[in-house]
Amino acid sequence: GFPGVAFASTPFSPQLRAALILAMRGQSSPLARVLVGLLCCAAVRLATLSCNAFTGPVATPRGAAQLTRLGAEKEGSLGMCTGRCRGDGNWTELKSMPILSAEEEKFAQQAWEVFQEAFPAAAKNGIFLDTPVEEQDVKYRWRRLKTTFKLNDQEALDLVKTEATPLVVDSDFVQGTFDAMVRGSDYERAIDVIKRNPNVVTAGEGIEKNMGAAELAGRFMEVTRPVNKLIQFVLGR
Repeated sequence: GFPGVAFASTPFSPQLRAALILAMRGQSSPLARVLVGLLCCAAVRLATLSCNAFTGPVATPRGAAQLTRLGAEKEGSLGMCTGRCRGDGNWTELKSMPILSAEEEKFAQQAWEVFQEAFPAAAKNGIFLDTPVEEQDVKYRWRRLKTTFKLNDQEALDLVKTEATPLVVDSDFVQGTFDAMVRGSDYERAIDVIKRNPNVVTAGEGIEKNMGAAELAGRFMEVTRPVNKLIQFVLGR
């Protein structure tokens, strides 16, 4: 049998997971069952690695106004974007990045809008599991993604349009994961996996020795993503 934990931790919609379960039960074509087997091999490995991405005490929302004051504009500049990092686990560590230009801020705003569409309840409540996701937190994480992955504004926006999950993961955790991916392969292979499957940022540093599984999962996710989105649309997610 196939371990259910693999599917519980995959980024597929509930509808697509149901379709995969039908394949597992032999109620679909042999090809579908082969694809499920490949997914399981990769998902089990990566699910094991990602257990630390969303752990820790629940953060207390500070309110957008307070974060805005913490990242207040300096006279004659566009100011700083301040967001919360998990730090010792309490989400009390504040870090800032400069707002490089008005144009960059427009991209950051679009990233926030992408997040609102992908996680409407979390965007409204300001919390996702234990992670603070107020506007300034999300914009800060988007800027950190740009720096960590060495992307330009459009590339960073396209990445979160593919999957918005990186916007709900601690930026330092993402940095550690990506650095481990590069150590386990090289920059080109690591960024290729990230672009195919942005959800891999939840894996943690253990991915360094599992880049083969990450590459397999990335290719699978890229191929099946249009089907996943189509099923979500048809079933009215």
